[in-house]
Amino acid sequence: MKRFTMTHEFNCSPDTYWKVNFDREMNEQMYKKGLGFPEYSVQEQREDDREIFRRTLATPTVNAPALVQKAMGSGFRYTEETRFNKATKVSTFKGIPSVMADKLITEGTMRVEPIAGGARCRRSVEVTIDAKIFGVGGIFESTAEDNMRASYDKSAAFMNKWIAEKNLA
Repeated sequence: MKRFTMTHEFNCSPDTYWKVNFDREMNEQMYKKGLGFPEYSVQEQREDDREIFRRTLATPTVNAPALVQKAMGSGFRYTEETRFNKATKVSTFKGIPSVMADKLITEGTMRVEPIAGGARCRRSVEVTIDAKIFGVGGIFESTAEDNMRASYDKSAAFMNKWIAEKNLA
């Protein structure tokens, strides 16, 4: 099992960050153009007084050793379920892979805090990856971590550019 935390800074308030984070157009552009995913779609998104729920389907470009690519197959994709609690301002997510769903667990928590007097914010994402695959689980976990770190770095740059271009700061 791997646990790690990623942090990124954004040129906006926490409230603006959350609005951008759940903006459908921004996400479509980010995943398809910014991250180069061949497939990304919002399967369901709903909101009530307590939470925002989103389910997405994505086919990522994966940089992985041959062993991992062979096990995942050529059609690897995942569903991600995200819940944002409006009261606590905490988002939780769970990745459900299209293959080995009972052996690969990816989940995490995202928090955003104001910095620089609230004109900027810092996103902290705590992730747990657990690959219950005898003998090669560690390779899967390390590969997933590397890919997630790269994607989150690119997504932060894309979101900051989006925020600037749309004058949302």
